[in-house]
Amino acid sequence: MKRLLALVAALSVIAPLIGDDLADVRAQAGARLFRAFLSADVDVDHKKVERDQILVVFLYSDDRQRAADLAASFAGNPKEAVTIHGAPVLVELSPDLSLASYGSRVPAGIFLVQAPAQNTLKSIIRYGIDHHVIVYSPFEGHVERGVLGGLAVEAQVRPYVNLTTLDASNITLKPLFFKVTKVFR
Repeated sequence: MKRLLALVAALSVIAPLIGDDLADVRAQAGARLFRAFLSADVDVDHKKVERDQILVVFLYSDDRQRAADLAASFAGNPKEAVTIHGAPVLVELSPDLSLASYGSRVPAGIFLVQAPAQNTLKSIIRYGIDHHVIVYSPFEGHVERGVLGGLAVEAQVRPYVNLTTLDASNITLKPLFFKVTKVFR
């Protein structure tokens, strides 16, 4: 009985660490897949902001360093400028979960660095739909809740798209992208 209690106690300490590691792996893989989502958006070239740059926002609540790390994963090679369809990408880290500072400068994509509260998630999804923005989340269950894109971890990691949100957002992704994508309806 003492061994069982010791095992349960050990697992209660280890399980959150394993969960955090899995969440970090999902986030790192998601940052790289996010770039593929943006590249698959057939209208991304029309979503440029100042100086003909494509604006991408890494949205966080309180962990700026995590946002910076995921933005670096998104960027890939630090020696090369990030481009999508040949256009330079402007990456911003933002704690503005209301997205109020993005009224006139609408991003092409938003990456959720941290899982927001349910009501905040709904407002971010609504912003994405209303402004034709790809909202991407690496968190399990977010695509089913309405986030446009995420990742499906099965036998292999692949993009995951909420088709209802995609249609409501009036975003068109390249047909070839759907050959490797899991779709939620």
